[in-house]
Amino acid sequence: MTPPAGAPPESASSAAPPRGVTAEAMRLFSSFSRHLQALAGLAGEEARQAAGVYLRLALAVGIALVMLGFGYIFALLFIAFLLAKVAGVSWIWITLGFAILHFLVVAGCALYVKARYRTPVFRATAEEIRRDIAAMRGPNP
Repeated sequence: MTPPAGAPPESASSAAPPRGVTAEAMRLFSSFSRHLQALAGLAGEEARQAAGVYLRLALAVGIALVMLGFGYIFALLFIAFLLAKVAGVSWIWITLGFAILHFLVVAGCALYVKARYRTPVFRATAEEIRRDIAAMRGPNP
């Protein structure tokens, strides 16, 4: 069946977008949601790549710290054996002296931290939160 001579073809009328404020708002919302989905997809892909980079970085730092610890222990043992050879004292007593020295440094650091960081860091923020909570509760009868 052929359409009348003045009528537009059916495919042209079905392809034309609907007009009106509601239809335009729906198109805007649809466009906005597609844009947000694309941004979320991009952020997810970048997050996966960043996680891989930071995982490798954390692994390298961890291995470096372990190796630094072993190097430090071997250096102390070398110094202990060298002092034992030069001074004629048993190496076991020299390593005990190193251990005591390290424990004294740790105790000094712990005392410093305890004395320095006893006061709260975010005092003004905590006070502001207390005032906000009190204002939300209202006046006490």
